Amino acid sequence: MNSTKVRFIERDYFRAMMVNNSDHLSESQIEKILDTADTYWADLTFKFFDNGSLLIIDNYTELHVPLSDLKGAAYDFYVKQRIRMIRSSLEAKTLQTA
Repeated sequence: MNSTKVRFIERDYFRAMMVNNSDHLSESQIEKILDTADTYWADLTFKFFDNGSLLIIDNYTELHVPLSDLKGAAYDFYVKQRIRMIRSSLEAKTLQTA
């Protein structure tokens, strides 16, 4: 069974959002904001299987994370990744039948 692995690092996610949505913050200011947040940043690996199943692994503990435990940025990342994969699959099927 084929699978696709995608890594999600929450700090990088928020950094990218800040870079893309703020014309007024410098790189060093963004890094300083993230450093002062003093929070636990999720580091997850999502393994998407062709049959639609999913495995989520916490890279700090190497434990499996249930989908129901995702929240915030990690859940947003999961939804966007799933939509990309579904769209890609539909486009491939459309090209096969054309």
